[in-house]
Amino acid sequence: MLRKLHPELPITIAARDMDKAGALAREVGNANTAQIDLGSPGLGSGSGEKHSIVVTALRDHSLDTLRYAQGQGIPYIALSDGVFELGPIVAHYAHNPTSAPILLLGHSNGGSPTLATLHFANEFTTIDAIEIGILFDPGDPFGAVSGKDLERIEKIGPLPLVKNDGRWQWADKTLSKGRLTSVDGTPHEAHAAGLLDVLSLGSATRADRVRIDLAAGPTATTKRGEAASNEVIIEISGTRATGESGRFRYELIDPEGYAAMSARGVAVAVECLLGLSGRPAPKSGLFFPETLIDPAHLVRRLETFGVTVRRV
Repeated sequence: MLRKLHPELPITIAARDMDKAGALAREVGNANTAQIDLGSPGLGSGSGEKHSIVVTALRDHSLDTLRYAQGQGIPYIALSDGVFELGPIVAHYAHNPTSAPILLLGHSNGGSPTLATLHFANEFTTIDAIEIGILFDPGDPFGAVSGKDLERIEKIGPLPLVKNDGRWQWADKTLSKGRLTSVDGTPHEAHAAGLLDVLSLGSATRADRVRIDLAAGPTATTKRGEAASNEVIIEISGTRATGESGRFRYELIDPEGYAAMSARGVAVAVECLLGLSGRPAPKSGLFFPETLIDPAHLVRRLETFGVTVRRV
């Protein structure tokens, strides 16, 4: 995705498995590889190369990747942290607040649903509730690392965080149960997820109710005999600037599936941190995606990539 947006941007793929890294570098083009060792000074790369950003596509429990970025004074993106895991990163930032920009991006689908929701929220004068539902097709499996992230959060994490009746709450079994109506009108049982989307949307708006629910089931494209897609359902309750009041629905449909939509969000975040999106690159700070990326820019990028973005 990043290569599509910026064909000339050089990329280093830092990895432990150099065969896989080499194959990916050849596929991406204009890319090289570096073998890394978490826990070694400079990540053990030994190349002496200078880079302009660090994107961690795995859960780095040591945070040595963050230390490396802070030492180099370059932006850092954390993709895998749950709501309850932000403490160590925040502490690193508090001790070195001016060293480098840090983007917390442990959101669903690379932050795409959250930013799209805030784009649609601009149509409202008052917002009472924001509810996001994501339908995962069994034919569109998680990558190995994504699966491990969800397993970790489910195993060691607390109950999912939601905002309900104006209060932040850890949802019990009753409150965590949700419903999702897919693009073709099929109802699905869903369950609240403790992802960073809730923190972003609950802080960026004055909505009394904010939650994100996940469900599994065949998407409309699969039922038509086509490739599995990823469906994101966004529902906003409130009053629009036109005077209409009620519950309004929006949909994001990525024909290439969950991993593709996630990659799109990450690629947009990278270009914004590098100052390639028309805005100056930040020199330092602790960011959520909505405090860094213009939601309208993200939506335009999604549409350019072939994602269906529609008001229903």
